[in-house]
Amino acid sequence: MTENGMTEVRLTGTGGPEVLQLRTAPVPTPGPGQLLVRMQAAGVAFGDVTQRQGRNPGKPPRVLGYDVVGTVEAVGPGTGDWAAGDRVAALTMTGGYASHVLADSAWAVPVPPALDAPRVSALVLNHLTAWQMLHRVARVHAGQSVLVLGAAGGVGSALVELAQLAGATVYGTASERRRPALLEQGVRVVADASALPEPVDVVFDPVGGPSLARSRAAVVKGGVVVSFGFSFTVGGGHGRVGGLVRTLAASRVRPGARVVLYTVGGAAKKDPAALRQDLTALVELLAAGRLAPRVETLPLARAADAHRRLEDRQVLGKLVLVP
Repeated sequence: MTENGMTEVRLTGTGGPEVLQLRTAPVPTPGPGQLLVRMQAAGVAFGDVTQRQGRNPGKPPRVLGYDVVGTVEAVGPGTGDWAAGDRVAALTMTGGYASHVLADSAWAVPVPPALDAPRVSALVLNHLTAWQMLHRVARVHAGQSVLVLGAAGGVGSALVELAQLAGATVYGTASERRRPALLEQGVRVVADASALPEPVDVVFDPVGGPSLARSRAAVVKGGVVVSFGFSFTVGGGHGRVGGLVRTLAASRVRPGARVVLYTVGGAAKKDPAALRQDLTALVELLAAGRLAPRVETLPLARAADAHRRLEDRQVLGKLVLVP
């Protein structure tokens, strides 16, 4: 915060990380159903990278950032029991890269004061996405087996942790440099879906497009492939819309495993009560010491560096911006 207002990392155009610039802006006033949150932590997501590159449909937001953890400074009308001074975690989809963030109270949950803000931030997007795919989409239970593609990444590492907590056997793929960390976690590392010793019950696929055919071939009869991203588009000349089209086409190449496309924003809009229930459960697991998300932090002013690290696959777990 400065004398003139708040600080934010503004998306000044589409392109490389250099288009992320630190700026001063007026502190916003919360509208109906909104909370004004002073940021303590804000996650950096792969979706932020594709937004910055101009690959997502629609007009890019002025400020990126899918989530915020912090203290409520003001509340708009119709926010229920929320009050200034409350500590909160919220899914925002945009706007998190700022000292002050507007959050929808319907997508927010309370956070105990003692919990580490960056670790809570890891829950809001990554673990929430993983939890809903595991328990609301695939309904994974003890004794089943799953394959997580990109198991060392943000959502991938959350899937590993939560699938193991559910009692599932976890296979995972990762770059050679990241494999030792997965082995330490008890993940059965494989080169790709075709290298599995036997079919699994569920594959979690963030790649999309051509990858889905391989993922479908890797599951048992009656199994499911959960598609939650289009990372094949990065560097491949495809936008997000084109990536979605190719992913849908690939998921219907031949009869076989069911493919479910999941997005956390779509799930939140459809059922905000489920979002609050699931995020609350995750916060309680963190408070009980049953979750230990891997987190790296950088100052808000180094958001461009955060994007470089994410694009270079230098991050294990979740990368979080802090004031």
